[in-house]
Amino acid sequence: MPKVSIVLCSYNGEQYLSEQIESILDQSYKDFELIICDDQSSDNSFNIINHFAKKDARIKAHSNSNNLGYVKNFEKGISLAKGDYIALSDQDDVWALDKIEKLLENIKNHVLIYCNSSFVNSDLKPTGKAMSSKKEMITTDNPLNLCLLNCVSGHALLFKKELTPHLLPFPKLVPHDWWIAFIATMHGGIVYLDEPLIKYRMHQDNALALNKNRKSVENKITKRQVRIREFYNKCPDNHKAKKVLSELNYSYQNMALANKFKKMSIFFKYQEELFIINKKEGFSRTHYIIRQFNKLL
Repeated sequence: MPKVSIVLCSYNGEQYLSEQIESILDQSYKDFELIICDDQSSDNSFNIINHFAKKDARIKAHSNSNNLGYVKNFEKGISLAKGDYIALSDQDDVWALDKIEKLLENIKNHVLIYCNSSFVNSDLKPTGKAMSSKKEMITTDNPLNLCLLNCVSGHALLFKKELTPHLLPFPKLVPHDWWIAFIATMHGGIVYLDEPLIKYRMHQDNALALNKNRKSVENKITKRQVRIREFYNKCPDNHKAKKVLSELNYSYQNMALANKFKKMSIFFKYQEELFIINKKEGFSRTHYIIRQFNKLL
């Protein structure tokens, strides 16, 4: 049985898929299985996957009978994992060859570890920025740090399999990596490794998806309502974060004017915990909180 399971989910990713798979197969740490779940791609993705699977027995290729969607496809892949540790992979990045080795060395007593990522263009040329340029990357066991903002990307994390029963099934409207990180704070904590072990490719498909997600403020509000409710429901009643999550959940589910001001009060009262991932401080953070309040509410 392999020590590590790497779960890669693909969908119409033929352009960059080979480079991603090659960077995984060439890892310095060799004791892993690579589970690839293709979500009914209409391009050449599954043929590419099968080409690699025929040459390397560590690859377990699965073609979904119907399209599951991004989150549920990762849920399927994780449920198939046999290793003591589970890492996730996108279909269009390139991993440093010692990524798995370094994550295993540094996870120690935490249940989840994640690392930094370098931004590159479609040709893998560095942009000069990293994931840490946008967000404060933190080590934490406080779920409040991750209930409004997230700094843990799926392609950068590795977690212990013991966490899996607490994760599945994934909620439909919560990003899978955000859900995993939030749950991990309550079951052993997360640790950040300040090394860029992934080349995170910024290309047209990424940009189009990002712009699409930004279009609907109403959709964003609905997703945040669902996310806060799911986080509140998952937090044990005896956890120290439950009270604040309860207040947040009530303020989001009830959109009366009084609750909007209650939400603002919660934002400011617990800003050091709720907005720690935001890199702004002082007046800049105050301005950010007010802007978020006005934008989403």
